[in-house]
Amino acid sequence: MATKRLLLILSVVVPLIGLQKPVQATESQTKPVNYTESQAQSVAEDTLRRQNWSLSVDEWSRYKTLMQGIRGSISPANISPIEVLGTHARTDQERRQYAEIWARMRHDDAERILAFQQAYAEAFQTLYPNEPLIHLARLRPHATPKQTLAPGERLLVFLQIKHCPACENLVQRLLQQPAFKTRQIDLYFVDTQPQRDDGFIQQWAKQQQLDSARLKQGLITLNHDQGNYFKVTQQLVGTMPQVFKLSGKTLEAIRL
Repeated sequence: MATKRLLLILSVVVPLIGLQKPVQATESQTKPVNYTESQAQSVAEDTLRRQNWSLSVDEWSRYKTLMQGIRGSISPANISPIEVLGTHARTDQERRQYAEIWARMRHDDAERILAFQQAYAEAFQTLYPNEPLIHLARLRPHATPKQTLAPGERLLVFLQIKHCPACENLVQRLLQQPAFKTRQIDLYFVDTQPQRDDGFIQQWAKQQQLDSARLKQGLITLNHDQGNYFKVTQQLVGTMPQVFKLSGKTLEAIRL
């Protein structure tokens, strides 16, 4: 009887012992997530772009989602994340927030552009004080201009900032011609000096209501003459305003 009882206990215990094997972790539970080198670089670049625009992770994610829709289809590829988020703002407060951010960015960038333009003009004058703006042999006589400028062509306008109604009238005519709105117009003031008259030029630009966007893009530049008129015409003084069309290395005097 005792023998039968022992056999019964063993038959129950043995199967239970067989179930007490340790559970093996599956491969998916222990294997770390590995990025390829290109994937890791893409993630790093994406993070850097987000940080450069001072956006949160949620803002950056929303920007990327918006670019997968109509915004990415109809807007230029270089549209900024701030413009995208502002255009698709969900509230008036959010729209104002992004508008202020964008306004500050554009203002600061314009300051940098103008500062570099001034530094470039000073550096060029220092390095090449005797080099003419264009060779006189390539200077053509006065001509009546076409109402358009080819890509790469631009206008050089020499004018006075003081006591010159004709100069102001000419500038207004240039600004109103649609054909010139996408072409560069360089204004050279023959009666100003760097630093001393910078404020006068800024005030003059406001009075003439020059397009701030075109100024920031460099389509309109404001310059002290610093002898350029003499280099072009070999004349110390002349009746202002005077206009030249620059095409490649050829400068052509024109009447408007």
